[in-house]
Amino acid sequence: MARYLMVLLLLANTAAYADDEDAPTKPPSPWTSELELGYQSLGGNSDSESLNTRVGLTYVKKQLRQTVEAKYLLAEKDGEEDKRKGQLELQSDLKVNEKTYVLGNANYVDDKYGPYFTDFTLSTGLGYQLLRLETFQMEVELGPGYRHQEPNIDEIDDDDIIVQETVDELILRANTKFTWKPSKNVELSGRVTGIAGNSNSTLEAQINLTSAVTENIAIKISNTQKLNSWVPEGLKKRDSTMTINLLFKI
Repeated sequence: MARYLMVLLLLANTAAYADDEDAPTKPPSPWTSELELGYQSLGGNSDSESLNTRVGLTYVKKQLRQTVEAKYLLAEKDGEEDKRKGQLELQSDLKVNEKTYVLGNANYVDDKYGPYFTDFTLSTGLGYQLLRLETFQMEVELGPGYRHQEPNIDEIDDDDIIVQETVDELILRANTKFTWKPSKNVELSGRVTGIAGNSNSTLEAQINLTSAVTENIAIKISNTQKLNSWVPEGLKKRDSTMTINLLFKI
């Protein structure tokens, strides 16, 4: 009887393993999402607080790739608002062949204390995958577009000499981005975007260092530098942002 029971158990286990192997594998979801949260508070001789958030969504299926990214930054110094900036970017990519894709990009920035209160660009063009290795990927993009900018007159004194005209012009947009993953838990990524127009040109560089804590949680350090070739009198040409966030992969 005992021998008979052992045979039955062995047969049951064999059948279970066979069922697991024969069971169809669930295809991965085309959606990936990320949430970043960062907060800093300093006290003493000077009090300051800052809050920044980021939400990123990516959809990849067959030849189509769509990305949405929303950012918000709020900073206060000695009880007064010092920085408030929101940004929304959408991009759709359609593969033409193994390495080339057609793109459409829309980017909107609302910056209360920057040189331009409203900065909106709409562009198209071609993208090309320069490198696609196991640990390193790099893409470049180039194409024409349109830009709308409104100078931030609220942050300028009445006696400053400025150009108050709204910018509406054709532009040329170039973008380069890369991702390097030297180990399982560490990732270094970067992006450089240049926009050239008759009224002014901008160059924005961003570098990110991400270190995984768990499978779905990481610490992310980002530094962004943006340079304007021309800004109204009284405002700076360079704007920089440094953030340390918790990154959640959902």
